[in-house]
Amino acid sequence: MKAKPILSFLFALLFCLTLQAQPWKEHGRLQISKENPHYLSFQDGKPFFWLADTGWEMLHRLNRAEIETYLENRRTKGFNVIQTVLISEFIHSDKLTNYYNDSIFINENTERPAVTPGNNPDNAKEYDYWDHVDYAVKTAESKGIYLAFLPSWGEWVTPRSDKALFNTNEQAYNYGWFLGNRYRSSPNVIWILGGDRHPDERSNGLELWRAMAEGIADGTNNIKKMDGKADYSTTLMSFHCFESSSKWFHHDDWLDFHCWGSYHAEVNNTRSFLATISDWNLPNPKPTINSEPNYEGHGINYAIDDNGIFTSTDVRMAAYWTVFSGAAGFTYGAQPIWQFTDETRKKLSSKTYMNWKEGMDLPGAFQVGILKKLMESYPMTDLIPDQSLILAGQGDCGSYSCAIRGKSHLFVYIPTGNHTTIKLGIISGTTMKASWFDPRTGNKTKIGEFDNSGEKSFEVPGMSKNLSWLRSGRGCDWVLILEDVALNQ
Repeated sequence: MKAKPILSFLFALLFCLTLQAQPWKEHGRLQISKENPHYLSFQDGKPFFWLADTGWEMLHRLNRAEIETYLENRRTKGFNVIQTVLISEFIHSDKLTNYYNDSIFINENTERPAVTPGNNPDNAKEYDYWDHVDYAVKTAESKGIYLAFLPSWGEWVTPRSDKALFNTNEQAYNYGWFLGNRYRSSPNVIWILGGDRHPDERSNGLELWRAMAEGIADGTNNIKKMDGKADYSTTLMSFHCFESSSKWFHHDDWLDFHCWGSYHAEVNNTRSFLATISDWNLPNPKPTINSEPNYEGHGINYAIDDNGIFTSTDVRMAAYWTVFSGAAGFTYGAQPIWQFTDETRKKLSSKTYMNWKEGMDLPGAFQVGILKKLMESYPMTDLIPDQSLILAGQGDCGSYSCAIRGKSHLFVYIPTGNHTTIKLGIISGTTMKASWFDPRTGNKTKIGEFDNSGEKSFEVPGMSKNLSWLRSGRGCDWVLILEDVALNQ
């Protein structure tokens, strides 16, 4: 007789948890932090740590049930953004473009999206490509996840072939307007223009991308007036390619934060911290994101047979180098995930050694979530990268240690076990507490309490009880945490 009240309570609890999982409802829209322009926050000032996954081909290769499976897996690991592309790098226009064989456009005309009446997924004539995108948006929304849409992969705007889809500003604007208008009421949509190709690889490339950005903003505002002006206060936009978007668009009103990628050429990729530091030091700075680092499981310099693959160690190094150098977050990637390959889907990149469902649980995917939890557990918007804190043992290249500090705490990432000496007296408090944080597990071990003055040297712990002697080399990475004891963390 008590089953119904219990079920009602459980359903009510589930509903409340769903609401709590949608941060824009509680904290307002996402924007640049008013406290620190290097970071992102919600309207009410709550900090937002960007943790994205490169689910590039999600909209093209997954069906509805698989999208649900993928997004739920990412939600449980702490991902709050999925970067995905609308016009795929590999397949586009009036071809078989998604799981349901739906086309994006009619006759490859970017000003004629293939939209049909109705949206019943059980009716193939009704359920079109854009209905499938809508489903992904709503599913992500229900899980509190943002979708960072790339409107078109860069190849179709600034091509390295003769296959451009966008040749005029009007085409770019009208497509952007369609997108902005269709998703103007979706609180979890972010726009990232570009996609590998640099915007100046074509003589009119910058104009085309700016026209698309204008169209997105005008569509979002339900205004259609291509005049080189738009209200960008209602959108959050960036641009993704190898170099930072700051190279071309730092002073553009439409671009809110910068993106770039350290990419897949080498281990010990120092661009992870060098590009971040470069953007940090710009006048009138904007947040910056490493939006395509080395993918876990990807061939090093694209050659698995000769060079092996990137591992979770490489993921951690790129992530901590990026974030502790002042980035507003980090984007993770995995070789089987971005292309969603399995036994039934053609590999879009050779030498992929597992299917996407297995790839969802690669160790790096858990470990970047540990980084997010660390950053969210301390004040974030007052952080400043400060390498002057490291008096000895900073190292270089693959052994480079980096430090970032707030008013009452500081973090030092030590990637290869360097014996490290830290300048004290920089953060608040007369007494500081020191701890080791394991970036592989998230475990935190107290070192002790010390006077917050002078300097102090630290030696990383052994990797385990059985490997207590192992304190240096790749994979022996640790985070040193120093904090004002008054924090009570």
